[in-house]
Amino acid sequence: MINVDAPKPRVLSLRTTRDHRRGWVISALFAATNLKQPTSVYASNGSLNSFGERIPMSPSIIEHLTQPEIDVSTYVRRKRIALAHEISGRTKLYLDTKYWALLRDVRLGRSNCSDTKKLLRVVETRVADGSLICPLNADIYFEVMKQDDEQTLMATARLIDDLSLGVCMLPIMQRIELEVFHFVESSRKSQNAVHDLNELVWTKTAYVLGFVTPDCYEMPDDINMAMQKSFADHMWTLGLEDMLNVMGPDKAAAKKSPFEDISGNLNAGKFAHIDEHSSFKGVFLSEVQGILDVHNETFCDLFQYIYKRDTGNALTEAEQQDMSSGQMLANMIYHAFRLNKVTHQFPSLRIGAGLHAALRWDKNRKYKPNDLFDFRHAIAALPYCDLFFTERALHHLIQDGNLKFDEYFNCKTAHKPADALTLMLMETDGK
Repeated sequence: MINVDAPKPRVLSLRTTRDHRRGWVISALFAATNLKQPTSVYASNGSLNSFGERIPMSPSIIEHLTQPEIDVSTYVRRKRIALAHEISGRTKLYLDTKYWALLRDVRLGRSNCSDTKKLLRVVETRVADGSLICPLNADIYFEVMKQDDEQTLMATARLIDDLSLGVCMLPIMQRIELEVFHFVESSRKSQNAVHDLNELVWTKTAYVLGFVTPDCYEMPDDINMAMQKSFADHMWTLGLEDMLNVMGPDKAAAKKSPFEDISGNLNAGKFAHIDEHSSFKGVFLSEVQGILDVHNETFCDLFQYIYKRDTGNALTEAEQQDMSSGQMLANMIYHAFRLNKVTHQFPSLRIGAGLHAALRWDKNRKYKPNDLFDFRHAIAALPYCDLFFTERALHHLIQDGNLKFDEYFNCKTAHKPADALTLMLMETDGK
C-alpha cells in the first residue's frame, strides 16, 4: 500500500539558534534518549562525551538500531496510521475554542450553566468509555495560547489533554498538500493501494505545529536515525500540559498565530468587486482559483517529488525551475470544480472557498477579525469529524443554502450547549 503523505519532514539541526523550537526540541530529545547534554559533541554508545563520560543508550535507541532500514519519516507515518486505526471506532467531536473555554470554566467552577455542566459530564464519560474523542488542532492551539492567565491556560491545556487523549490533526497547510497528493496518487493507483485520507490526517499533540525532528549530524548515521526515532517515541507520549511545562506558560503564551488579521483587506476587496459575479458559483470559483494560486509552488514540488521517488532520477536545474506542472494541476482542479466533477476530493479547498464565497455573496455581511480562525476550524472539523460545536455565526454559515456543508460532509453542527448535548447523545448512543 502506498504511503501518501507530505514528502519531506522538517529537520531541525541542534546547532540551529534561530528556530524558536530549538530549546523545546533539545529538552525533549534528552528526556527521550536518557543522554546528558554535552557542550559540543554527541557521542555514540561506547564513546566518551566532552565531559569524559561514557553515554548510556536508552532501550529505545538500542531497539531502533536493529532497524536501520526504516527512516524516521516512514516510522512516524506508520505510527500515525496505527493511531488512526486506534481511534477509528470513536466519534470525533471537534470543539472550537469557544467550547473549550465553556467546558474549562465548568471545571474551574466559573460557570453555572446547567447544559454546559451536563455536556462536560457526558463528554468526559464518553471519552473514558472509548466512544468519543475531541482532537486538538493548530488553530485551537494558537487561540488557547492567547490566554495570559497561567491558571486558566494550564486548566485549558489539562482539559484538552483529557478529552483529546493526545490526538491532534495535521496543520491546515499540510492537510491541503496531503489532499492534493492523495488525489494524484489515487488517480494513478487502484483504490485499495492508497491509504484513506482518514488514516493520514492524525498525529500527536507534540506535532501540533507540524512534524519536526532533530538532526544530530555529528553522530554516525545509524545512531542519528535511531535517536530521531527514539525522539519521536518520546514526543508521541507528550500532552499539551507537558509542552507548556517545558516551554513555560509565559513563553508559550508569546507564541502567536502565523495568520495575521486581514479582515480589513478582505472587506475592501469584497466591496470593491461586489458586482463582478452574477452567481454564487462564480464567486465560489474565484475563491477556488485564489487558493490554487497560493499553492502553485507546492504543486510543482509535489510533481518533482513523485518523479524523483518513482524514477530515482535527479532533476536538472531548468526542470527544478519549471512551474508548468504545478499550473497544469491547478488548472485541472479548477475545471473539475467548474464542471461539478469534484465529489469527496479536496475537502479543505471546497470548505475554504465555500465559506469565503458565502460571506462575499452576502452583501450585508463584513469579515470580522476572528472569521478566518473560525473558517479554519470548519476546514478541520467538517471532513474529518462527526460533530462540530462552534460559534453561532459560523454554524449558520455552514448551513447556508448555497453550501449545506453539514449535510454534504455528514458532520452535525451546533452552537447552543443544549443542542450540542442532544446531538452528542444521539451520535454516541447510536454507536
